[in-house]
Amino acid sequence: MIYIVAQRILAGTLAALLTGCSTVPRVPADGLYDGELCTAVGSGPLNCGAADVFLAKDRAKVRVSDLVYDLTMEDGQVEVTLVHGRTLVDVWSGSFVWDAPYLKFIDAERRTFYRVRFADTALGPIPGQRLD
Repeated sequence: MIYIVAQRILAGTLAALLTGCSTVPRVPADGLYDGELCTAVGSGPLNCGAADVFLAKDRAKVRVSDLVYDLTMEDGQVEVTLVHGRTLVDVWSGSFVWDAPYLKFIDAERRTFYRVRFADTALGPIPGQRLD
């Protein structure tokens, strides 16, 4: 019981630190979105570019040209697999938080901040997704 309470306090603290407030997150509906991926290293400025974003439950794929960030999210933690074409580039774990319309996550080891913006409406369902 104490572990669960401590875990919830840690998750709440992380959310407050990443977003600057403790609002209830609004997670976009599953589907394919136009988006934007921004990154910042250390205290440097955000560098942003267009991205295609697929969202399905606790998984997301962020595609920028031929780079794909494959994200698995659970309890404030994200597992990231970065692939270039068919080549595995890197795998790491970090923290994430939803701050509508953004998904924010951090690679603490590399001091890199990521922010994914989702368009207001999905372009459509993920291929193969049931609509019922």
